[in-house]
Amino acid sequence: TAEQVRAAAAAFRVYVSAGPRDADGDYVVDHSVLTFLLDPDGFFRDCYGRSRTAEEVARSVRAHMEGYEALPPEEGE
Repeated sequence: TAEQVRAAAAAFRVYVSAGPRDADGDYVVDHSVLTFLLDPDGFFRDCYGRSRTAEEVARSVRAHMEGYEALPPEEGE
């Protein structure tokens, strides 16, 4: 929903703004240009902006994958 998108944007502190609609009802969305890395448990691990090279991102993702340790299951699971 639109409210969920606003909540996610606020949680990750990203900027998003829809511009005015044209005659066809189309619009441009201005937004932060970031890619977030979350682990399988949903925790934030890293953030990649436009200045990061593909090699840097791949190296970071690989390191996070290799160092990942799953959370222990909660009681009752």
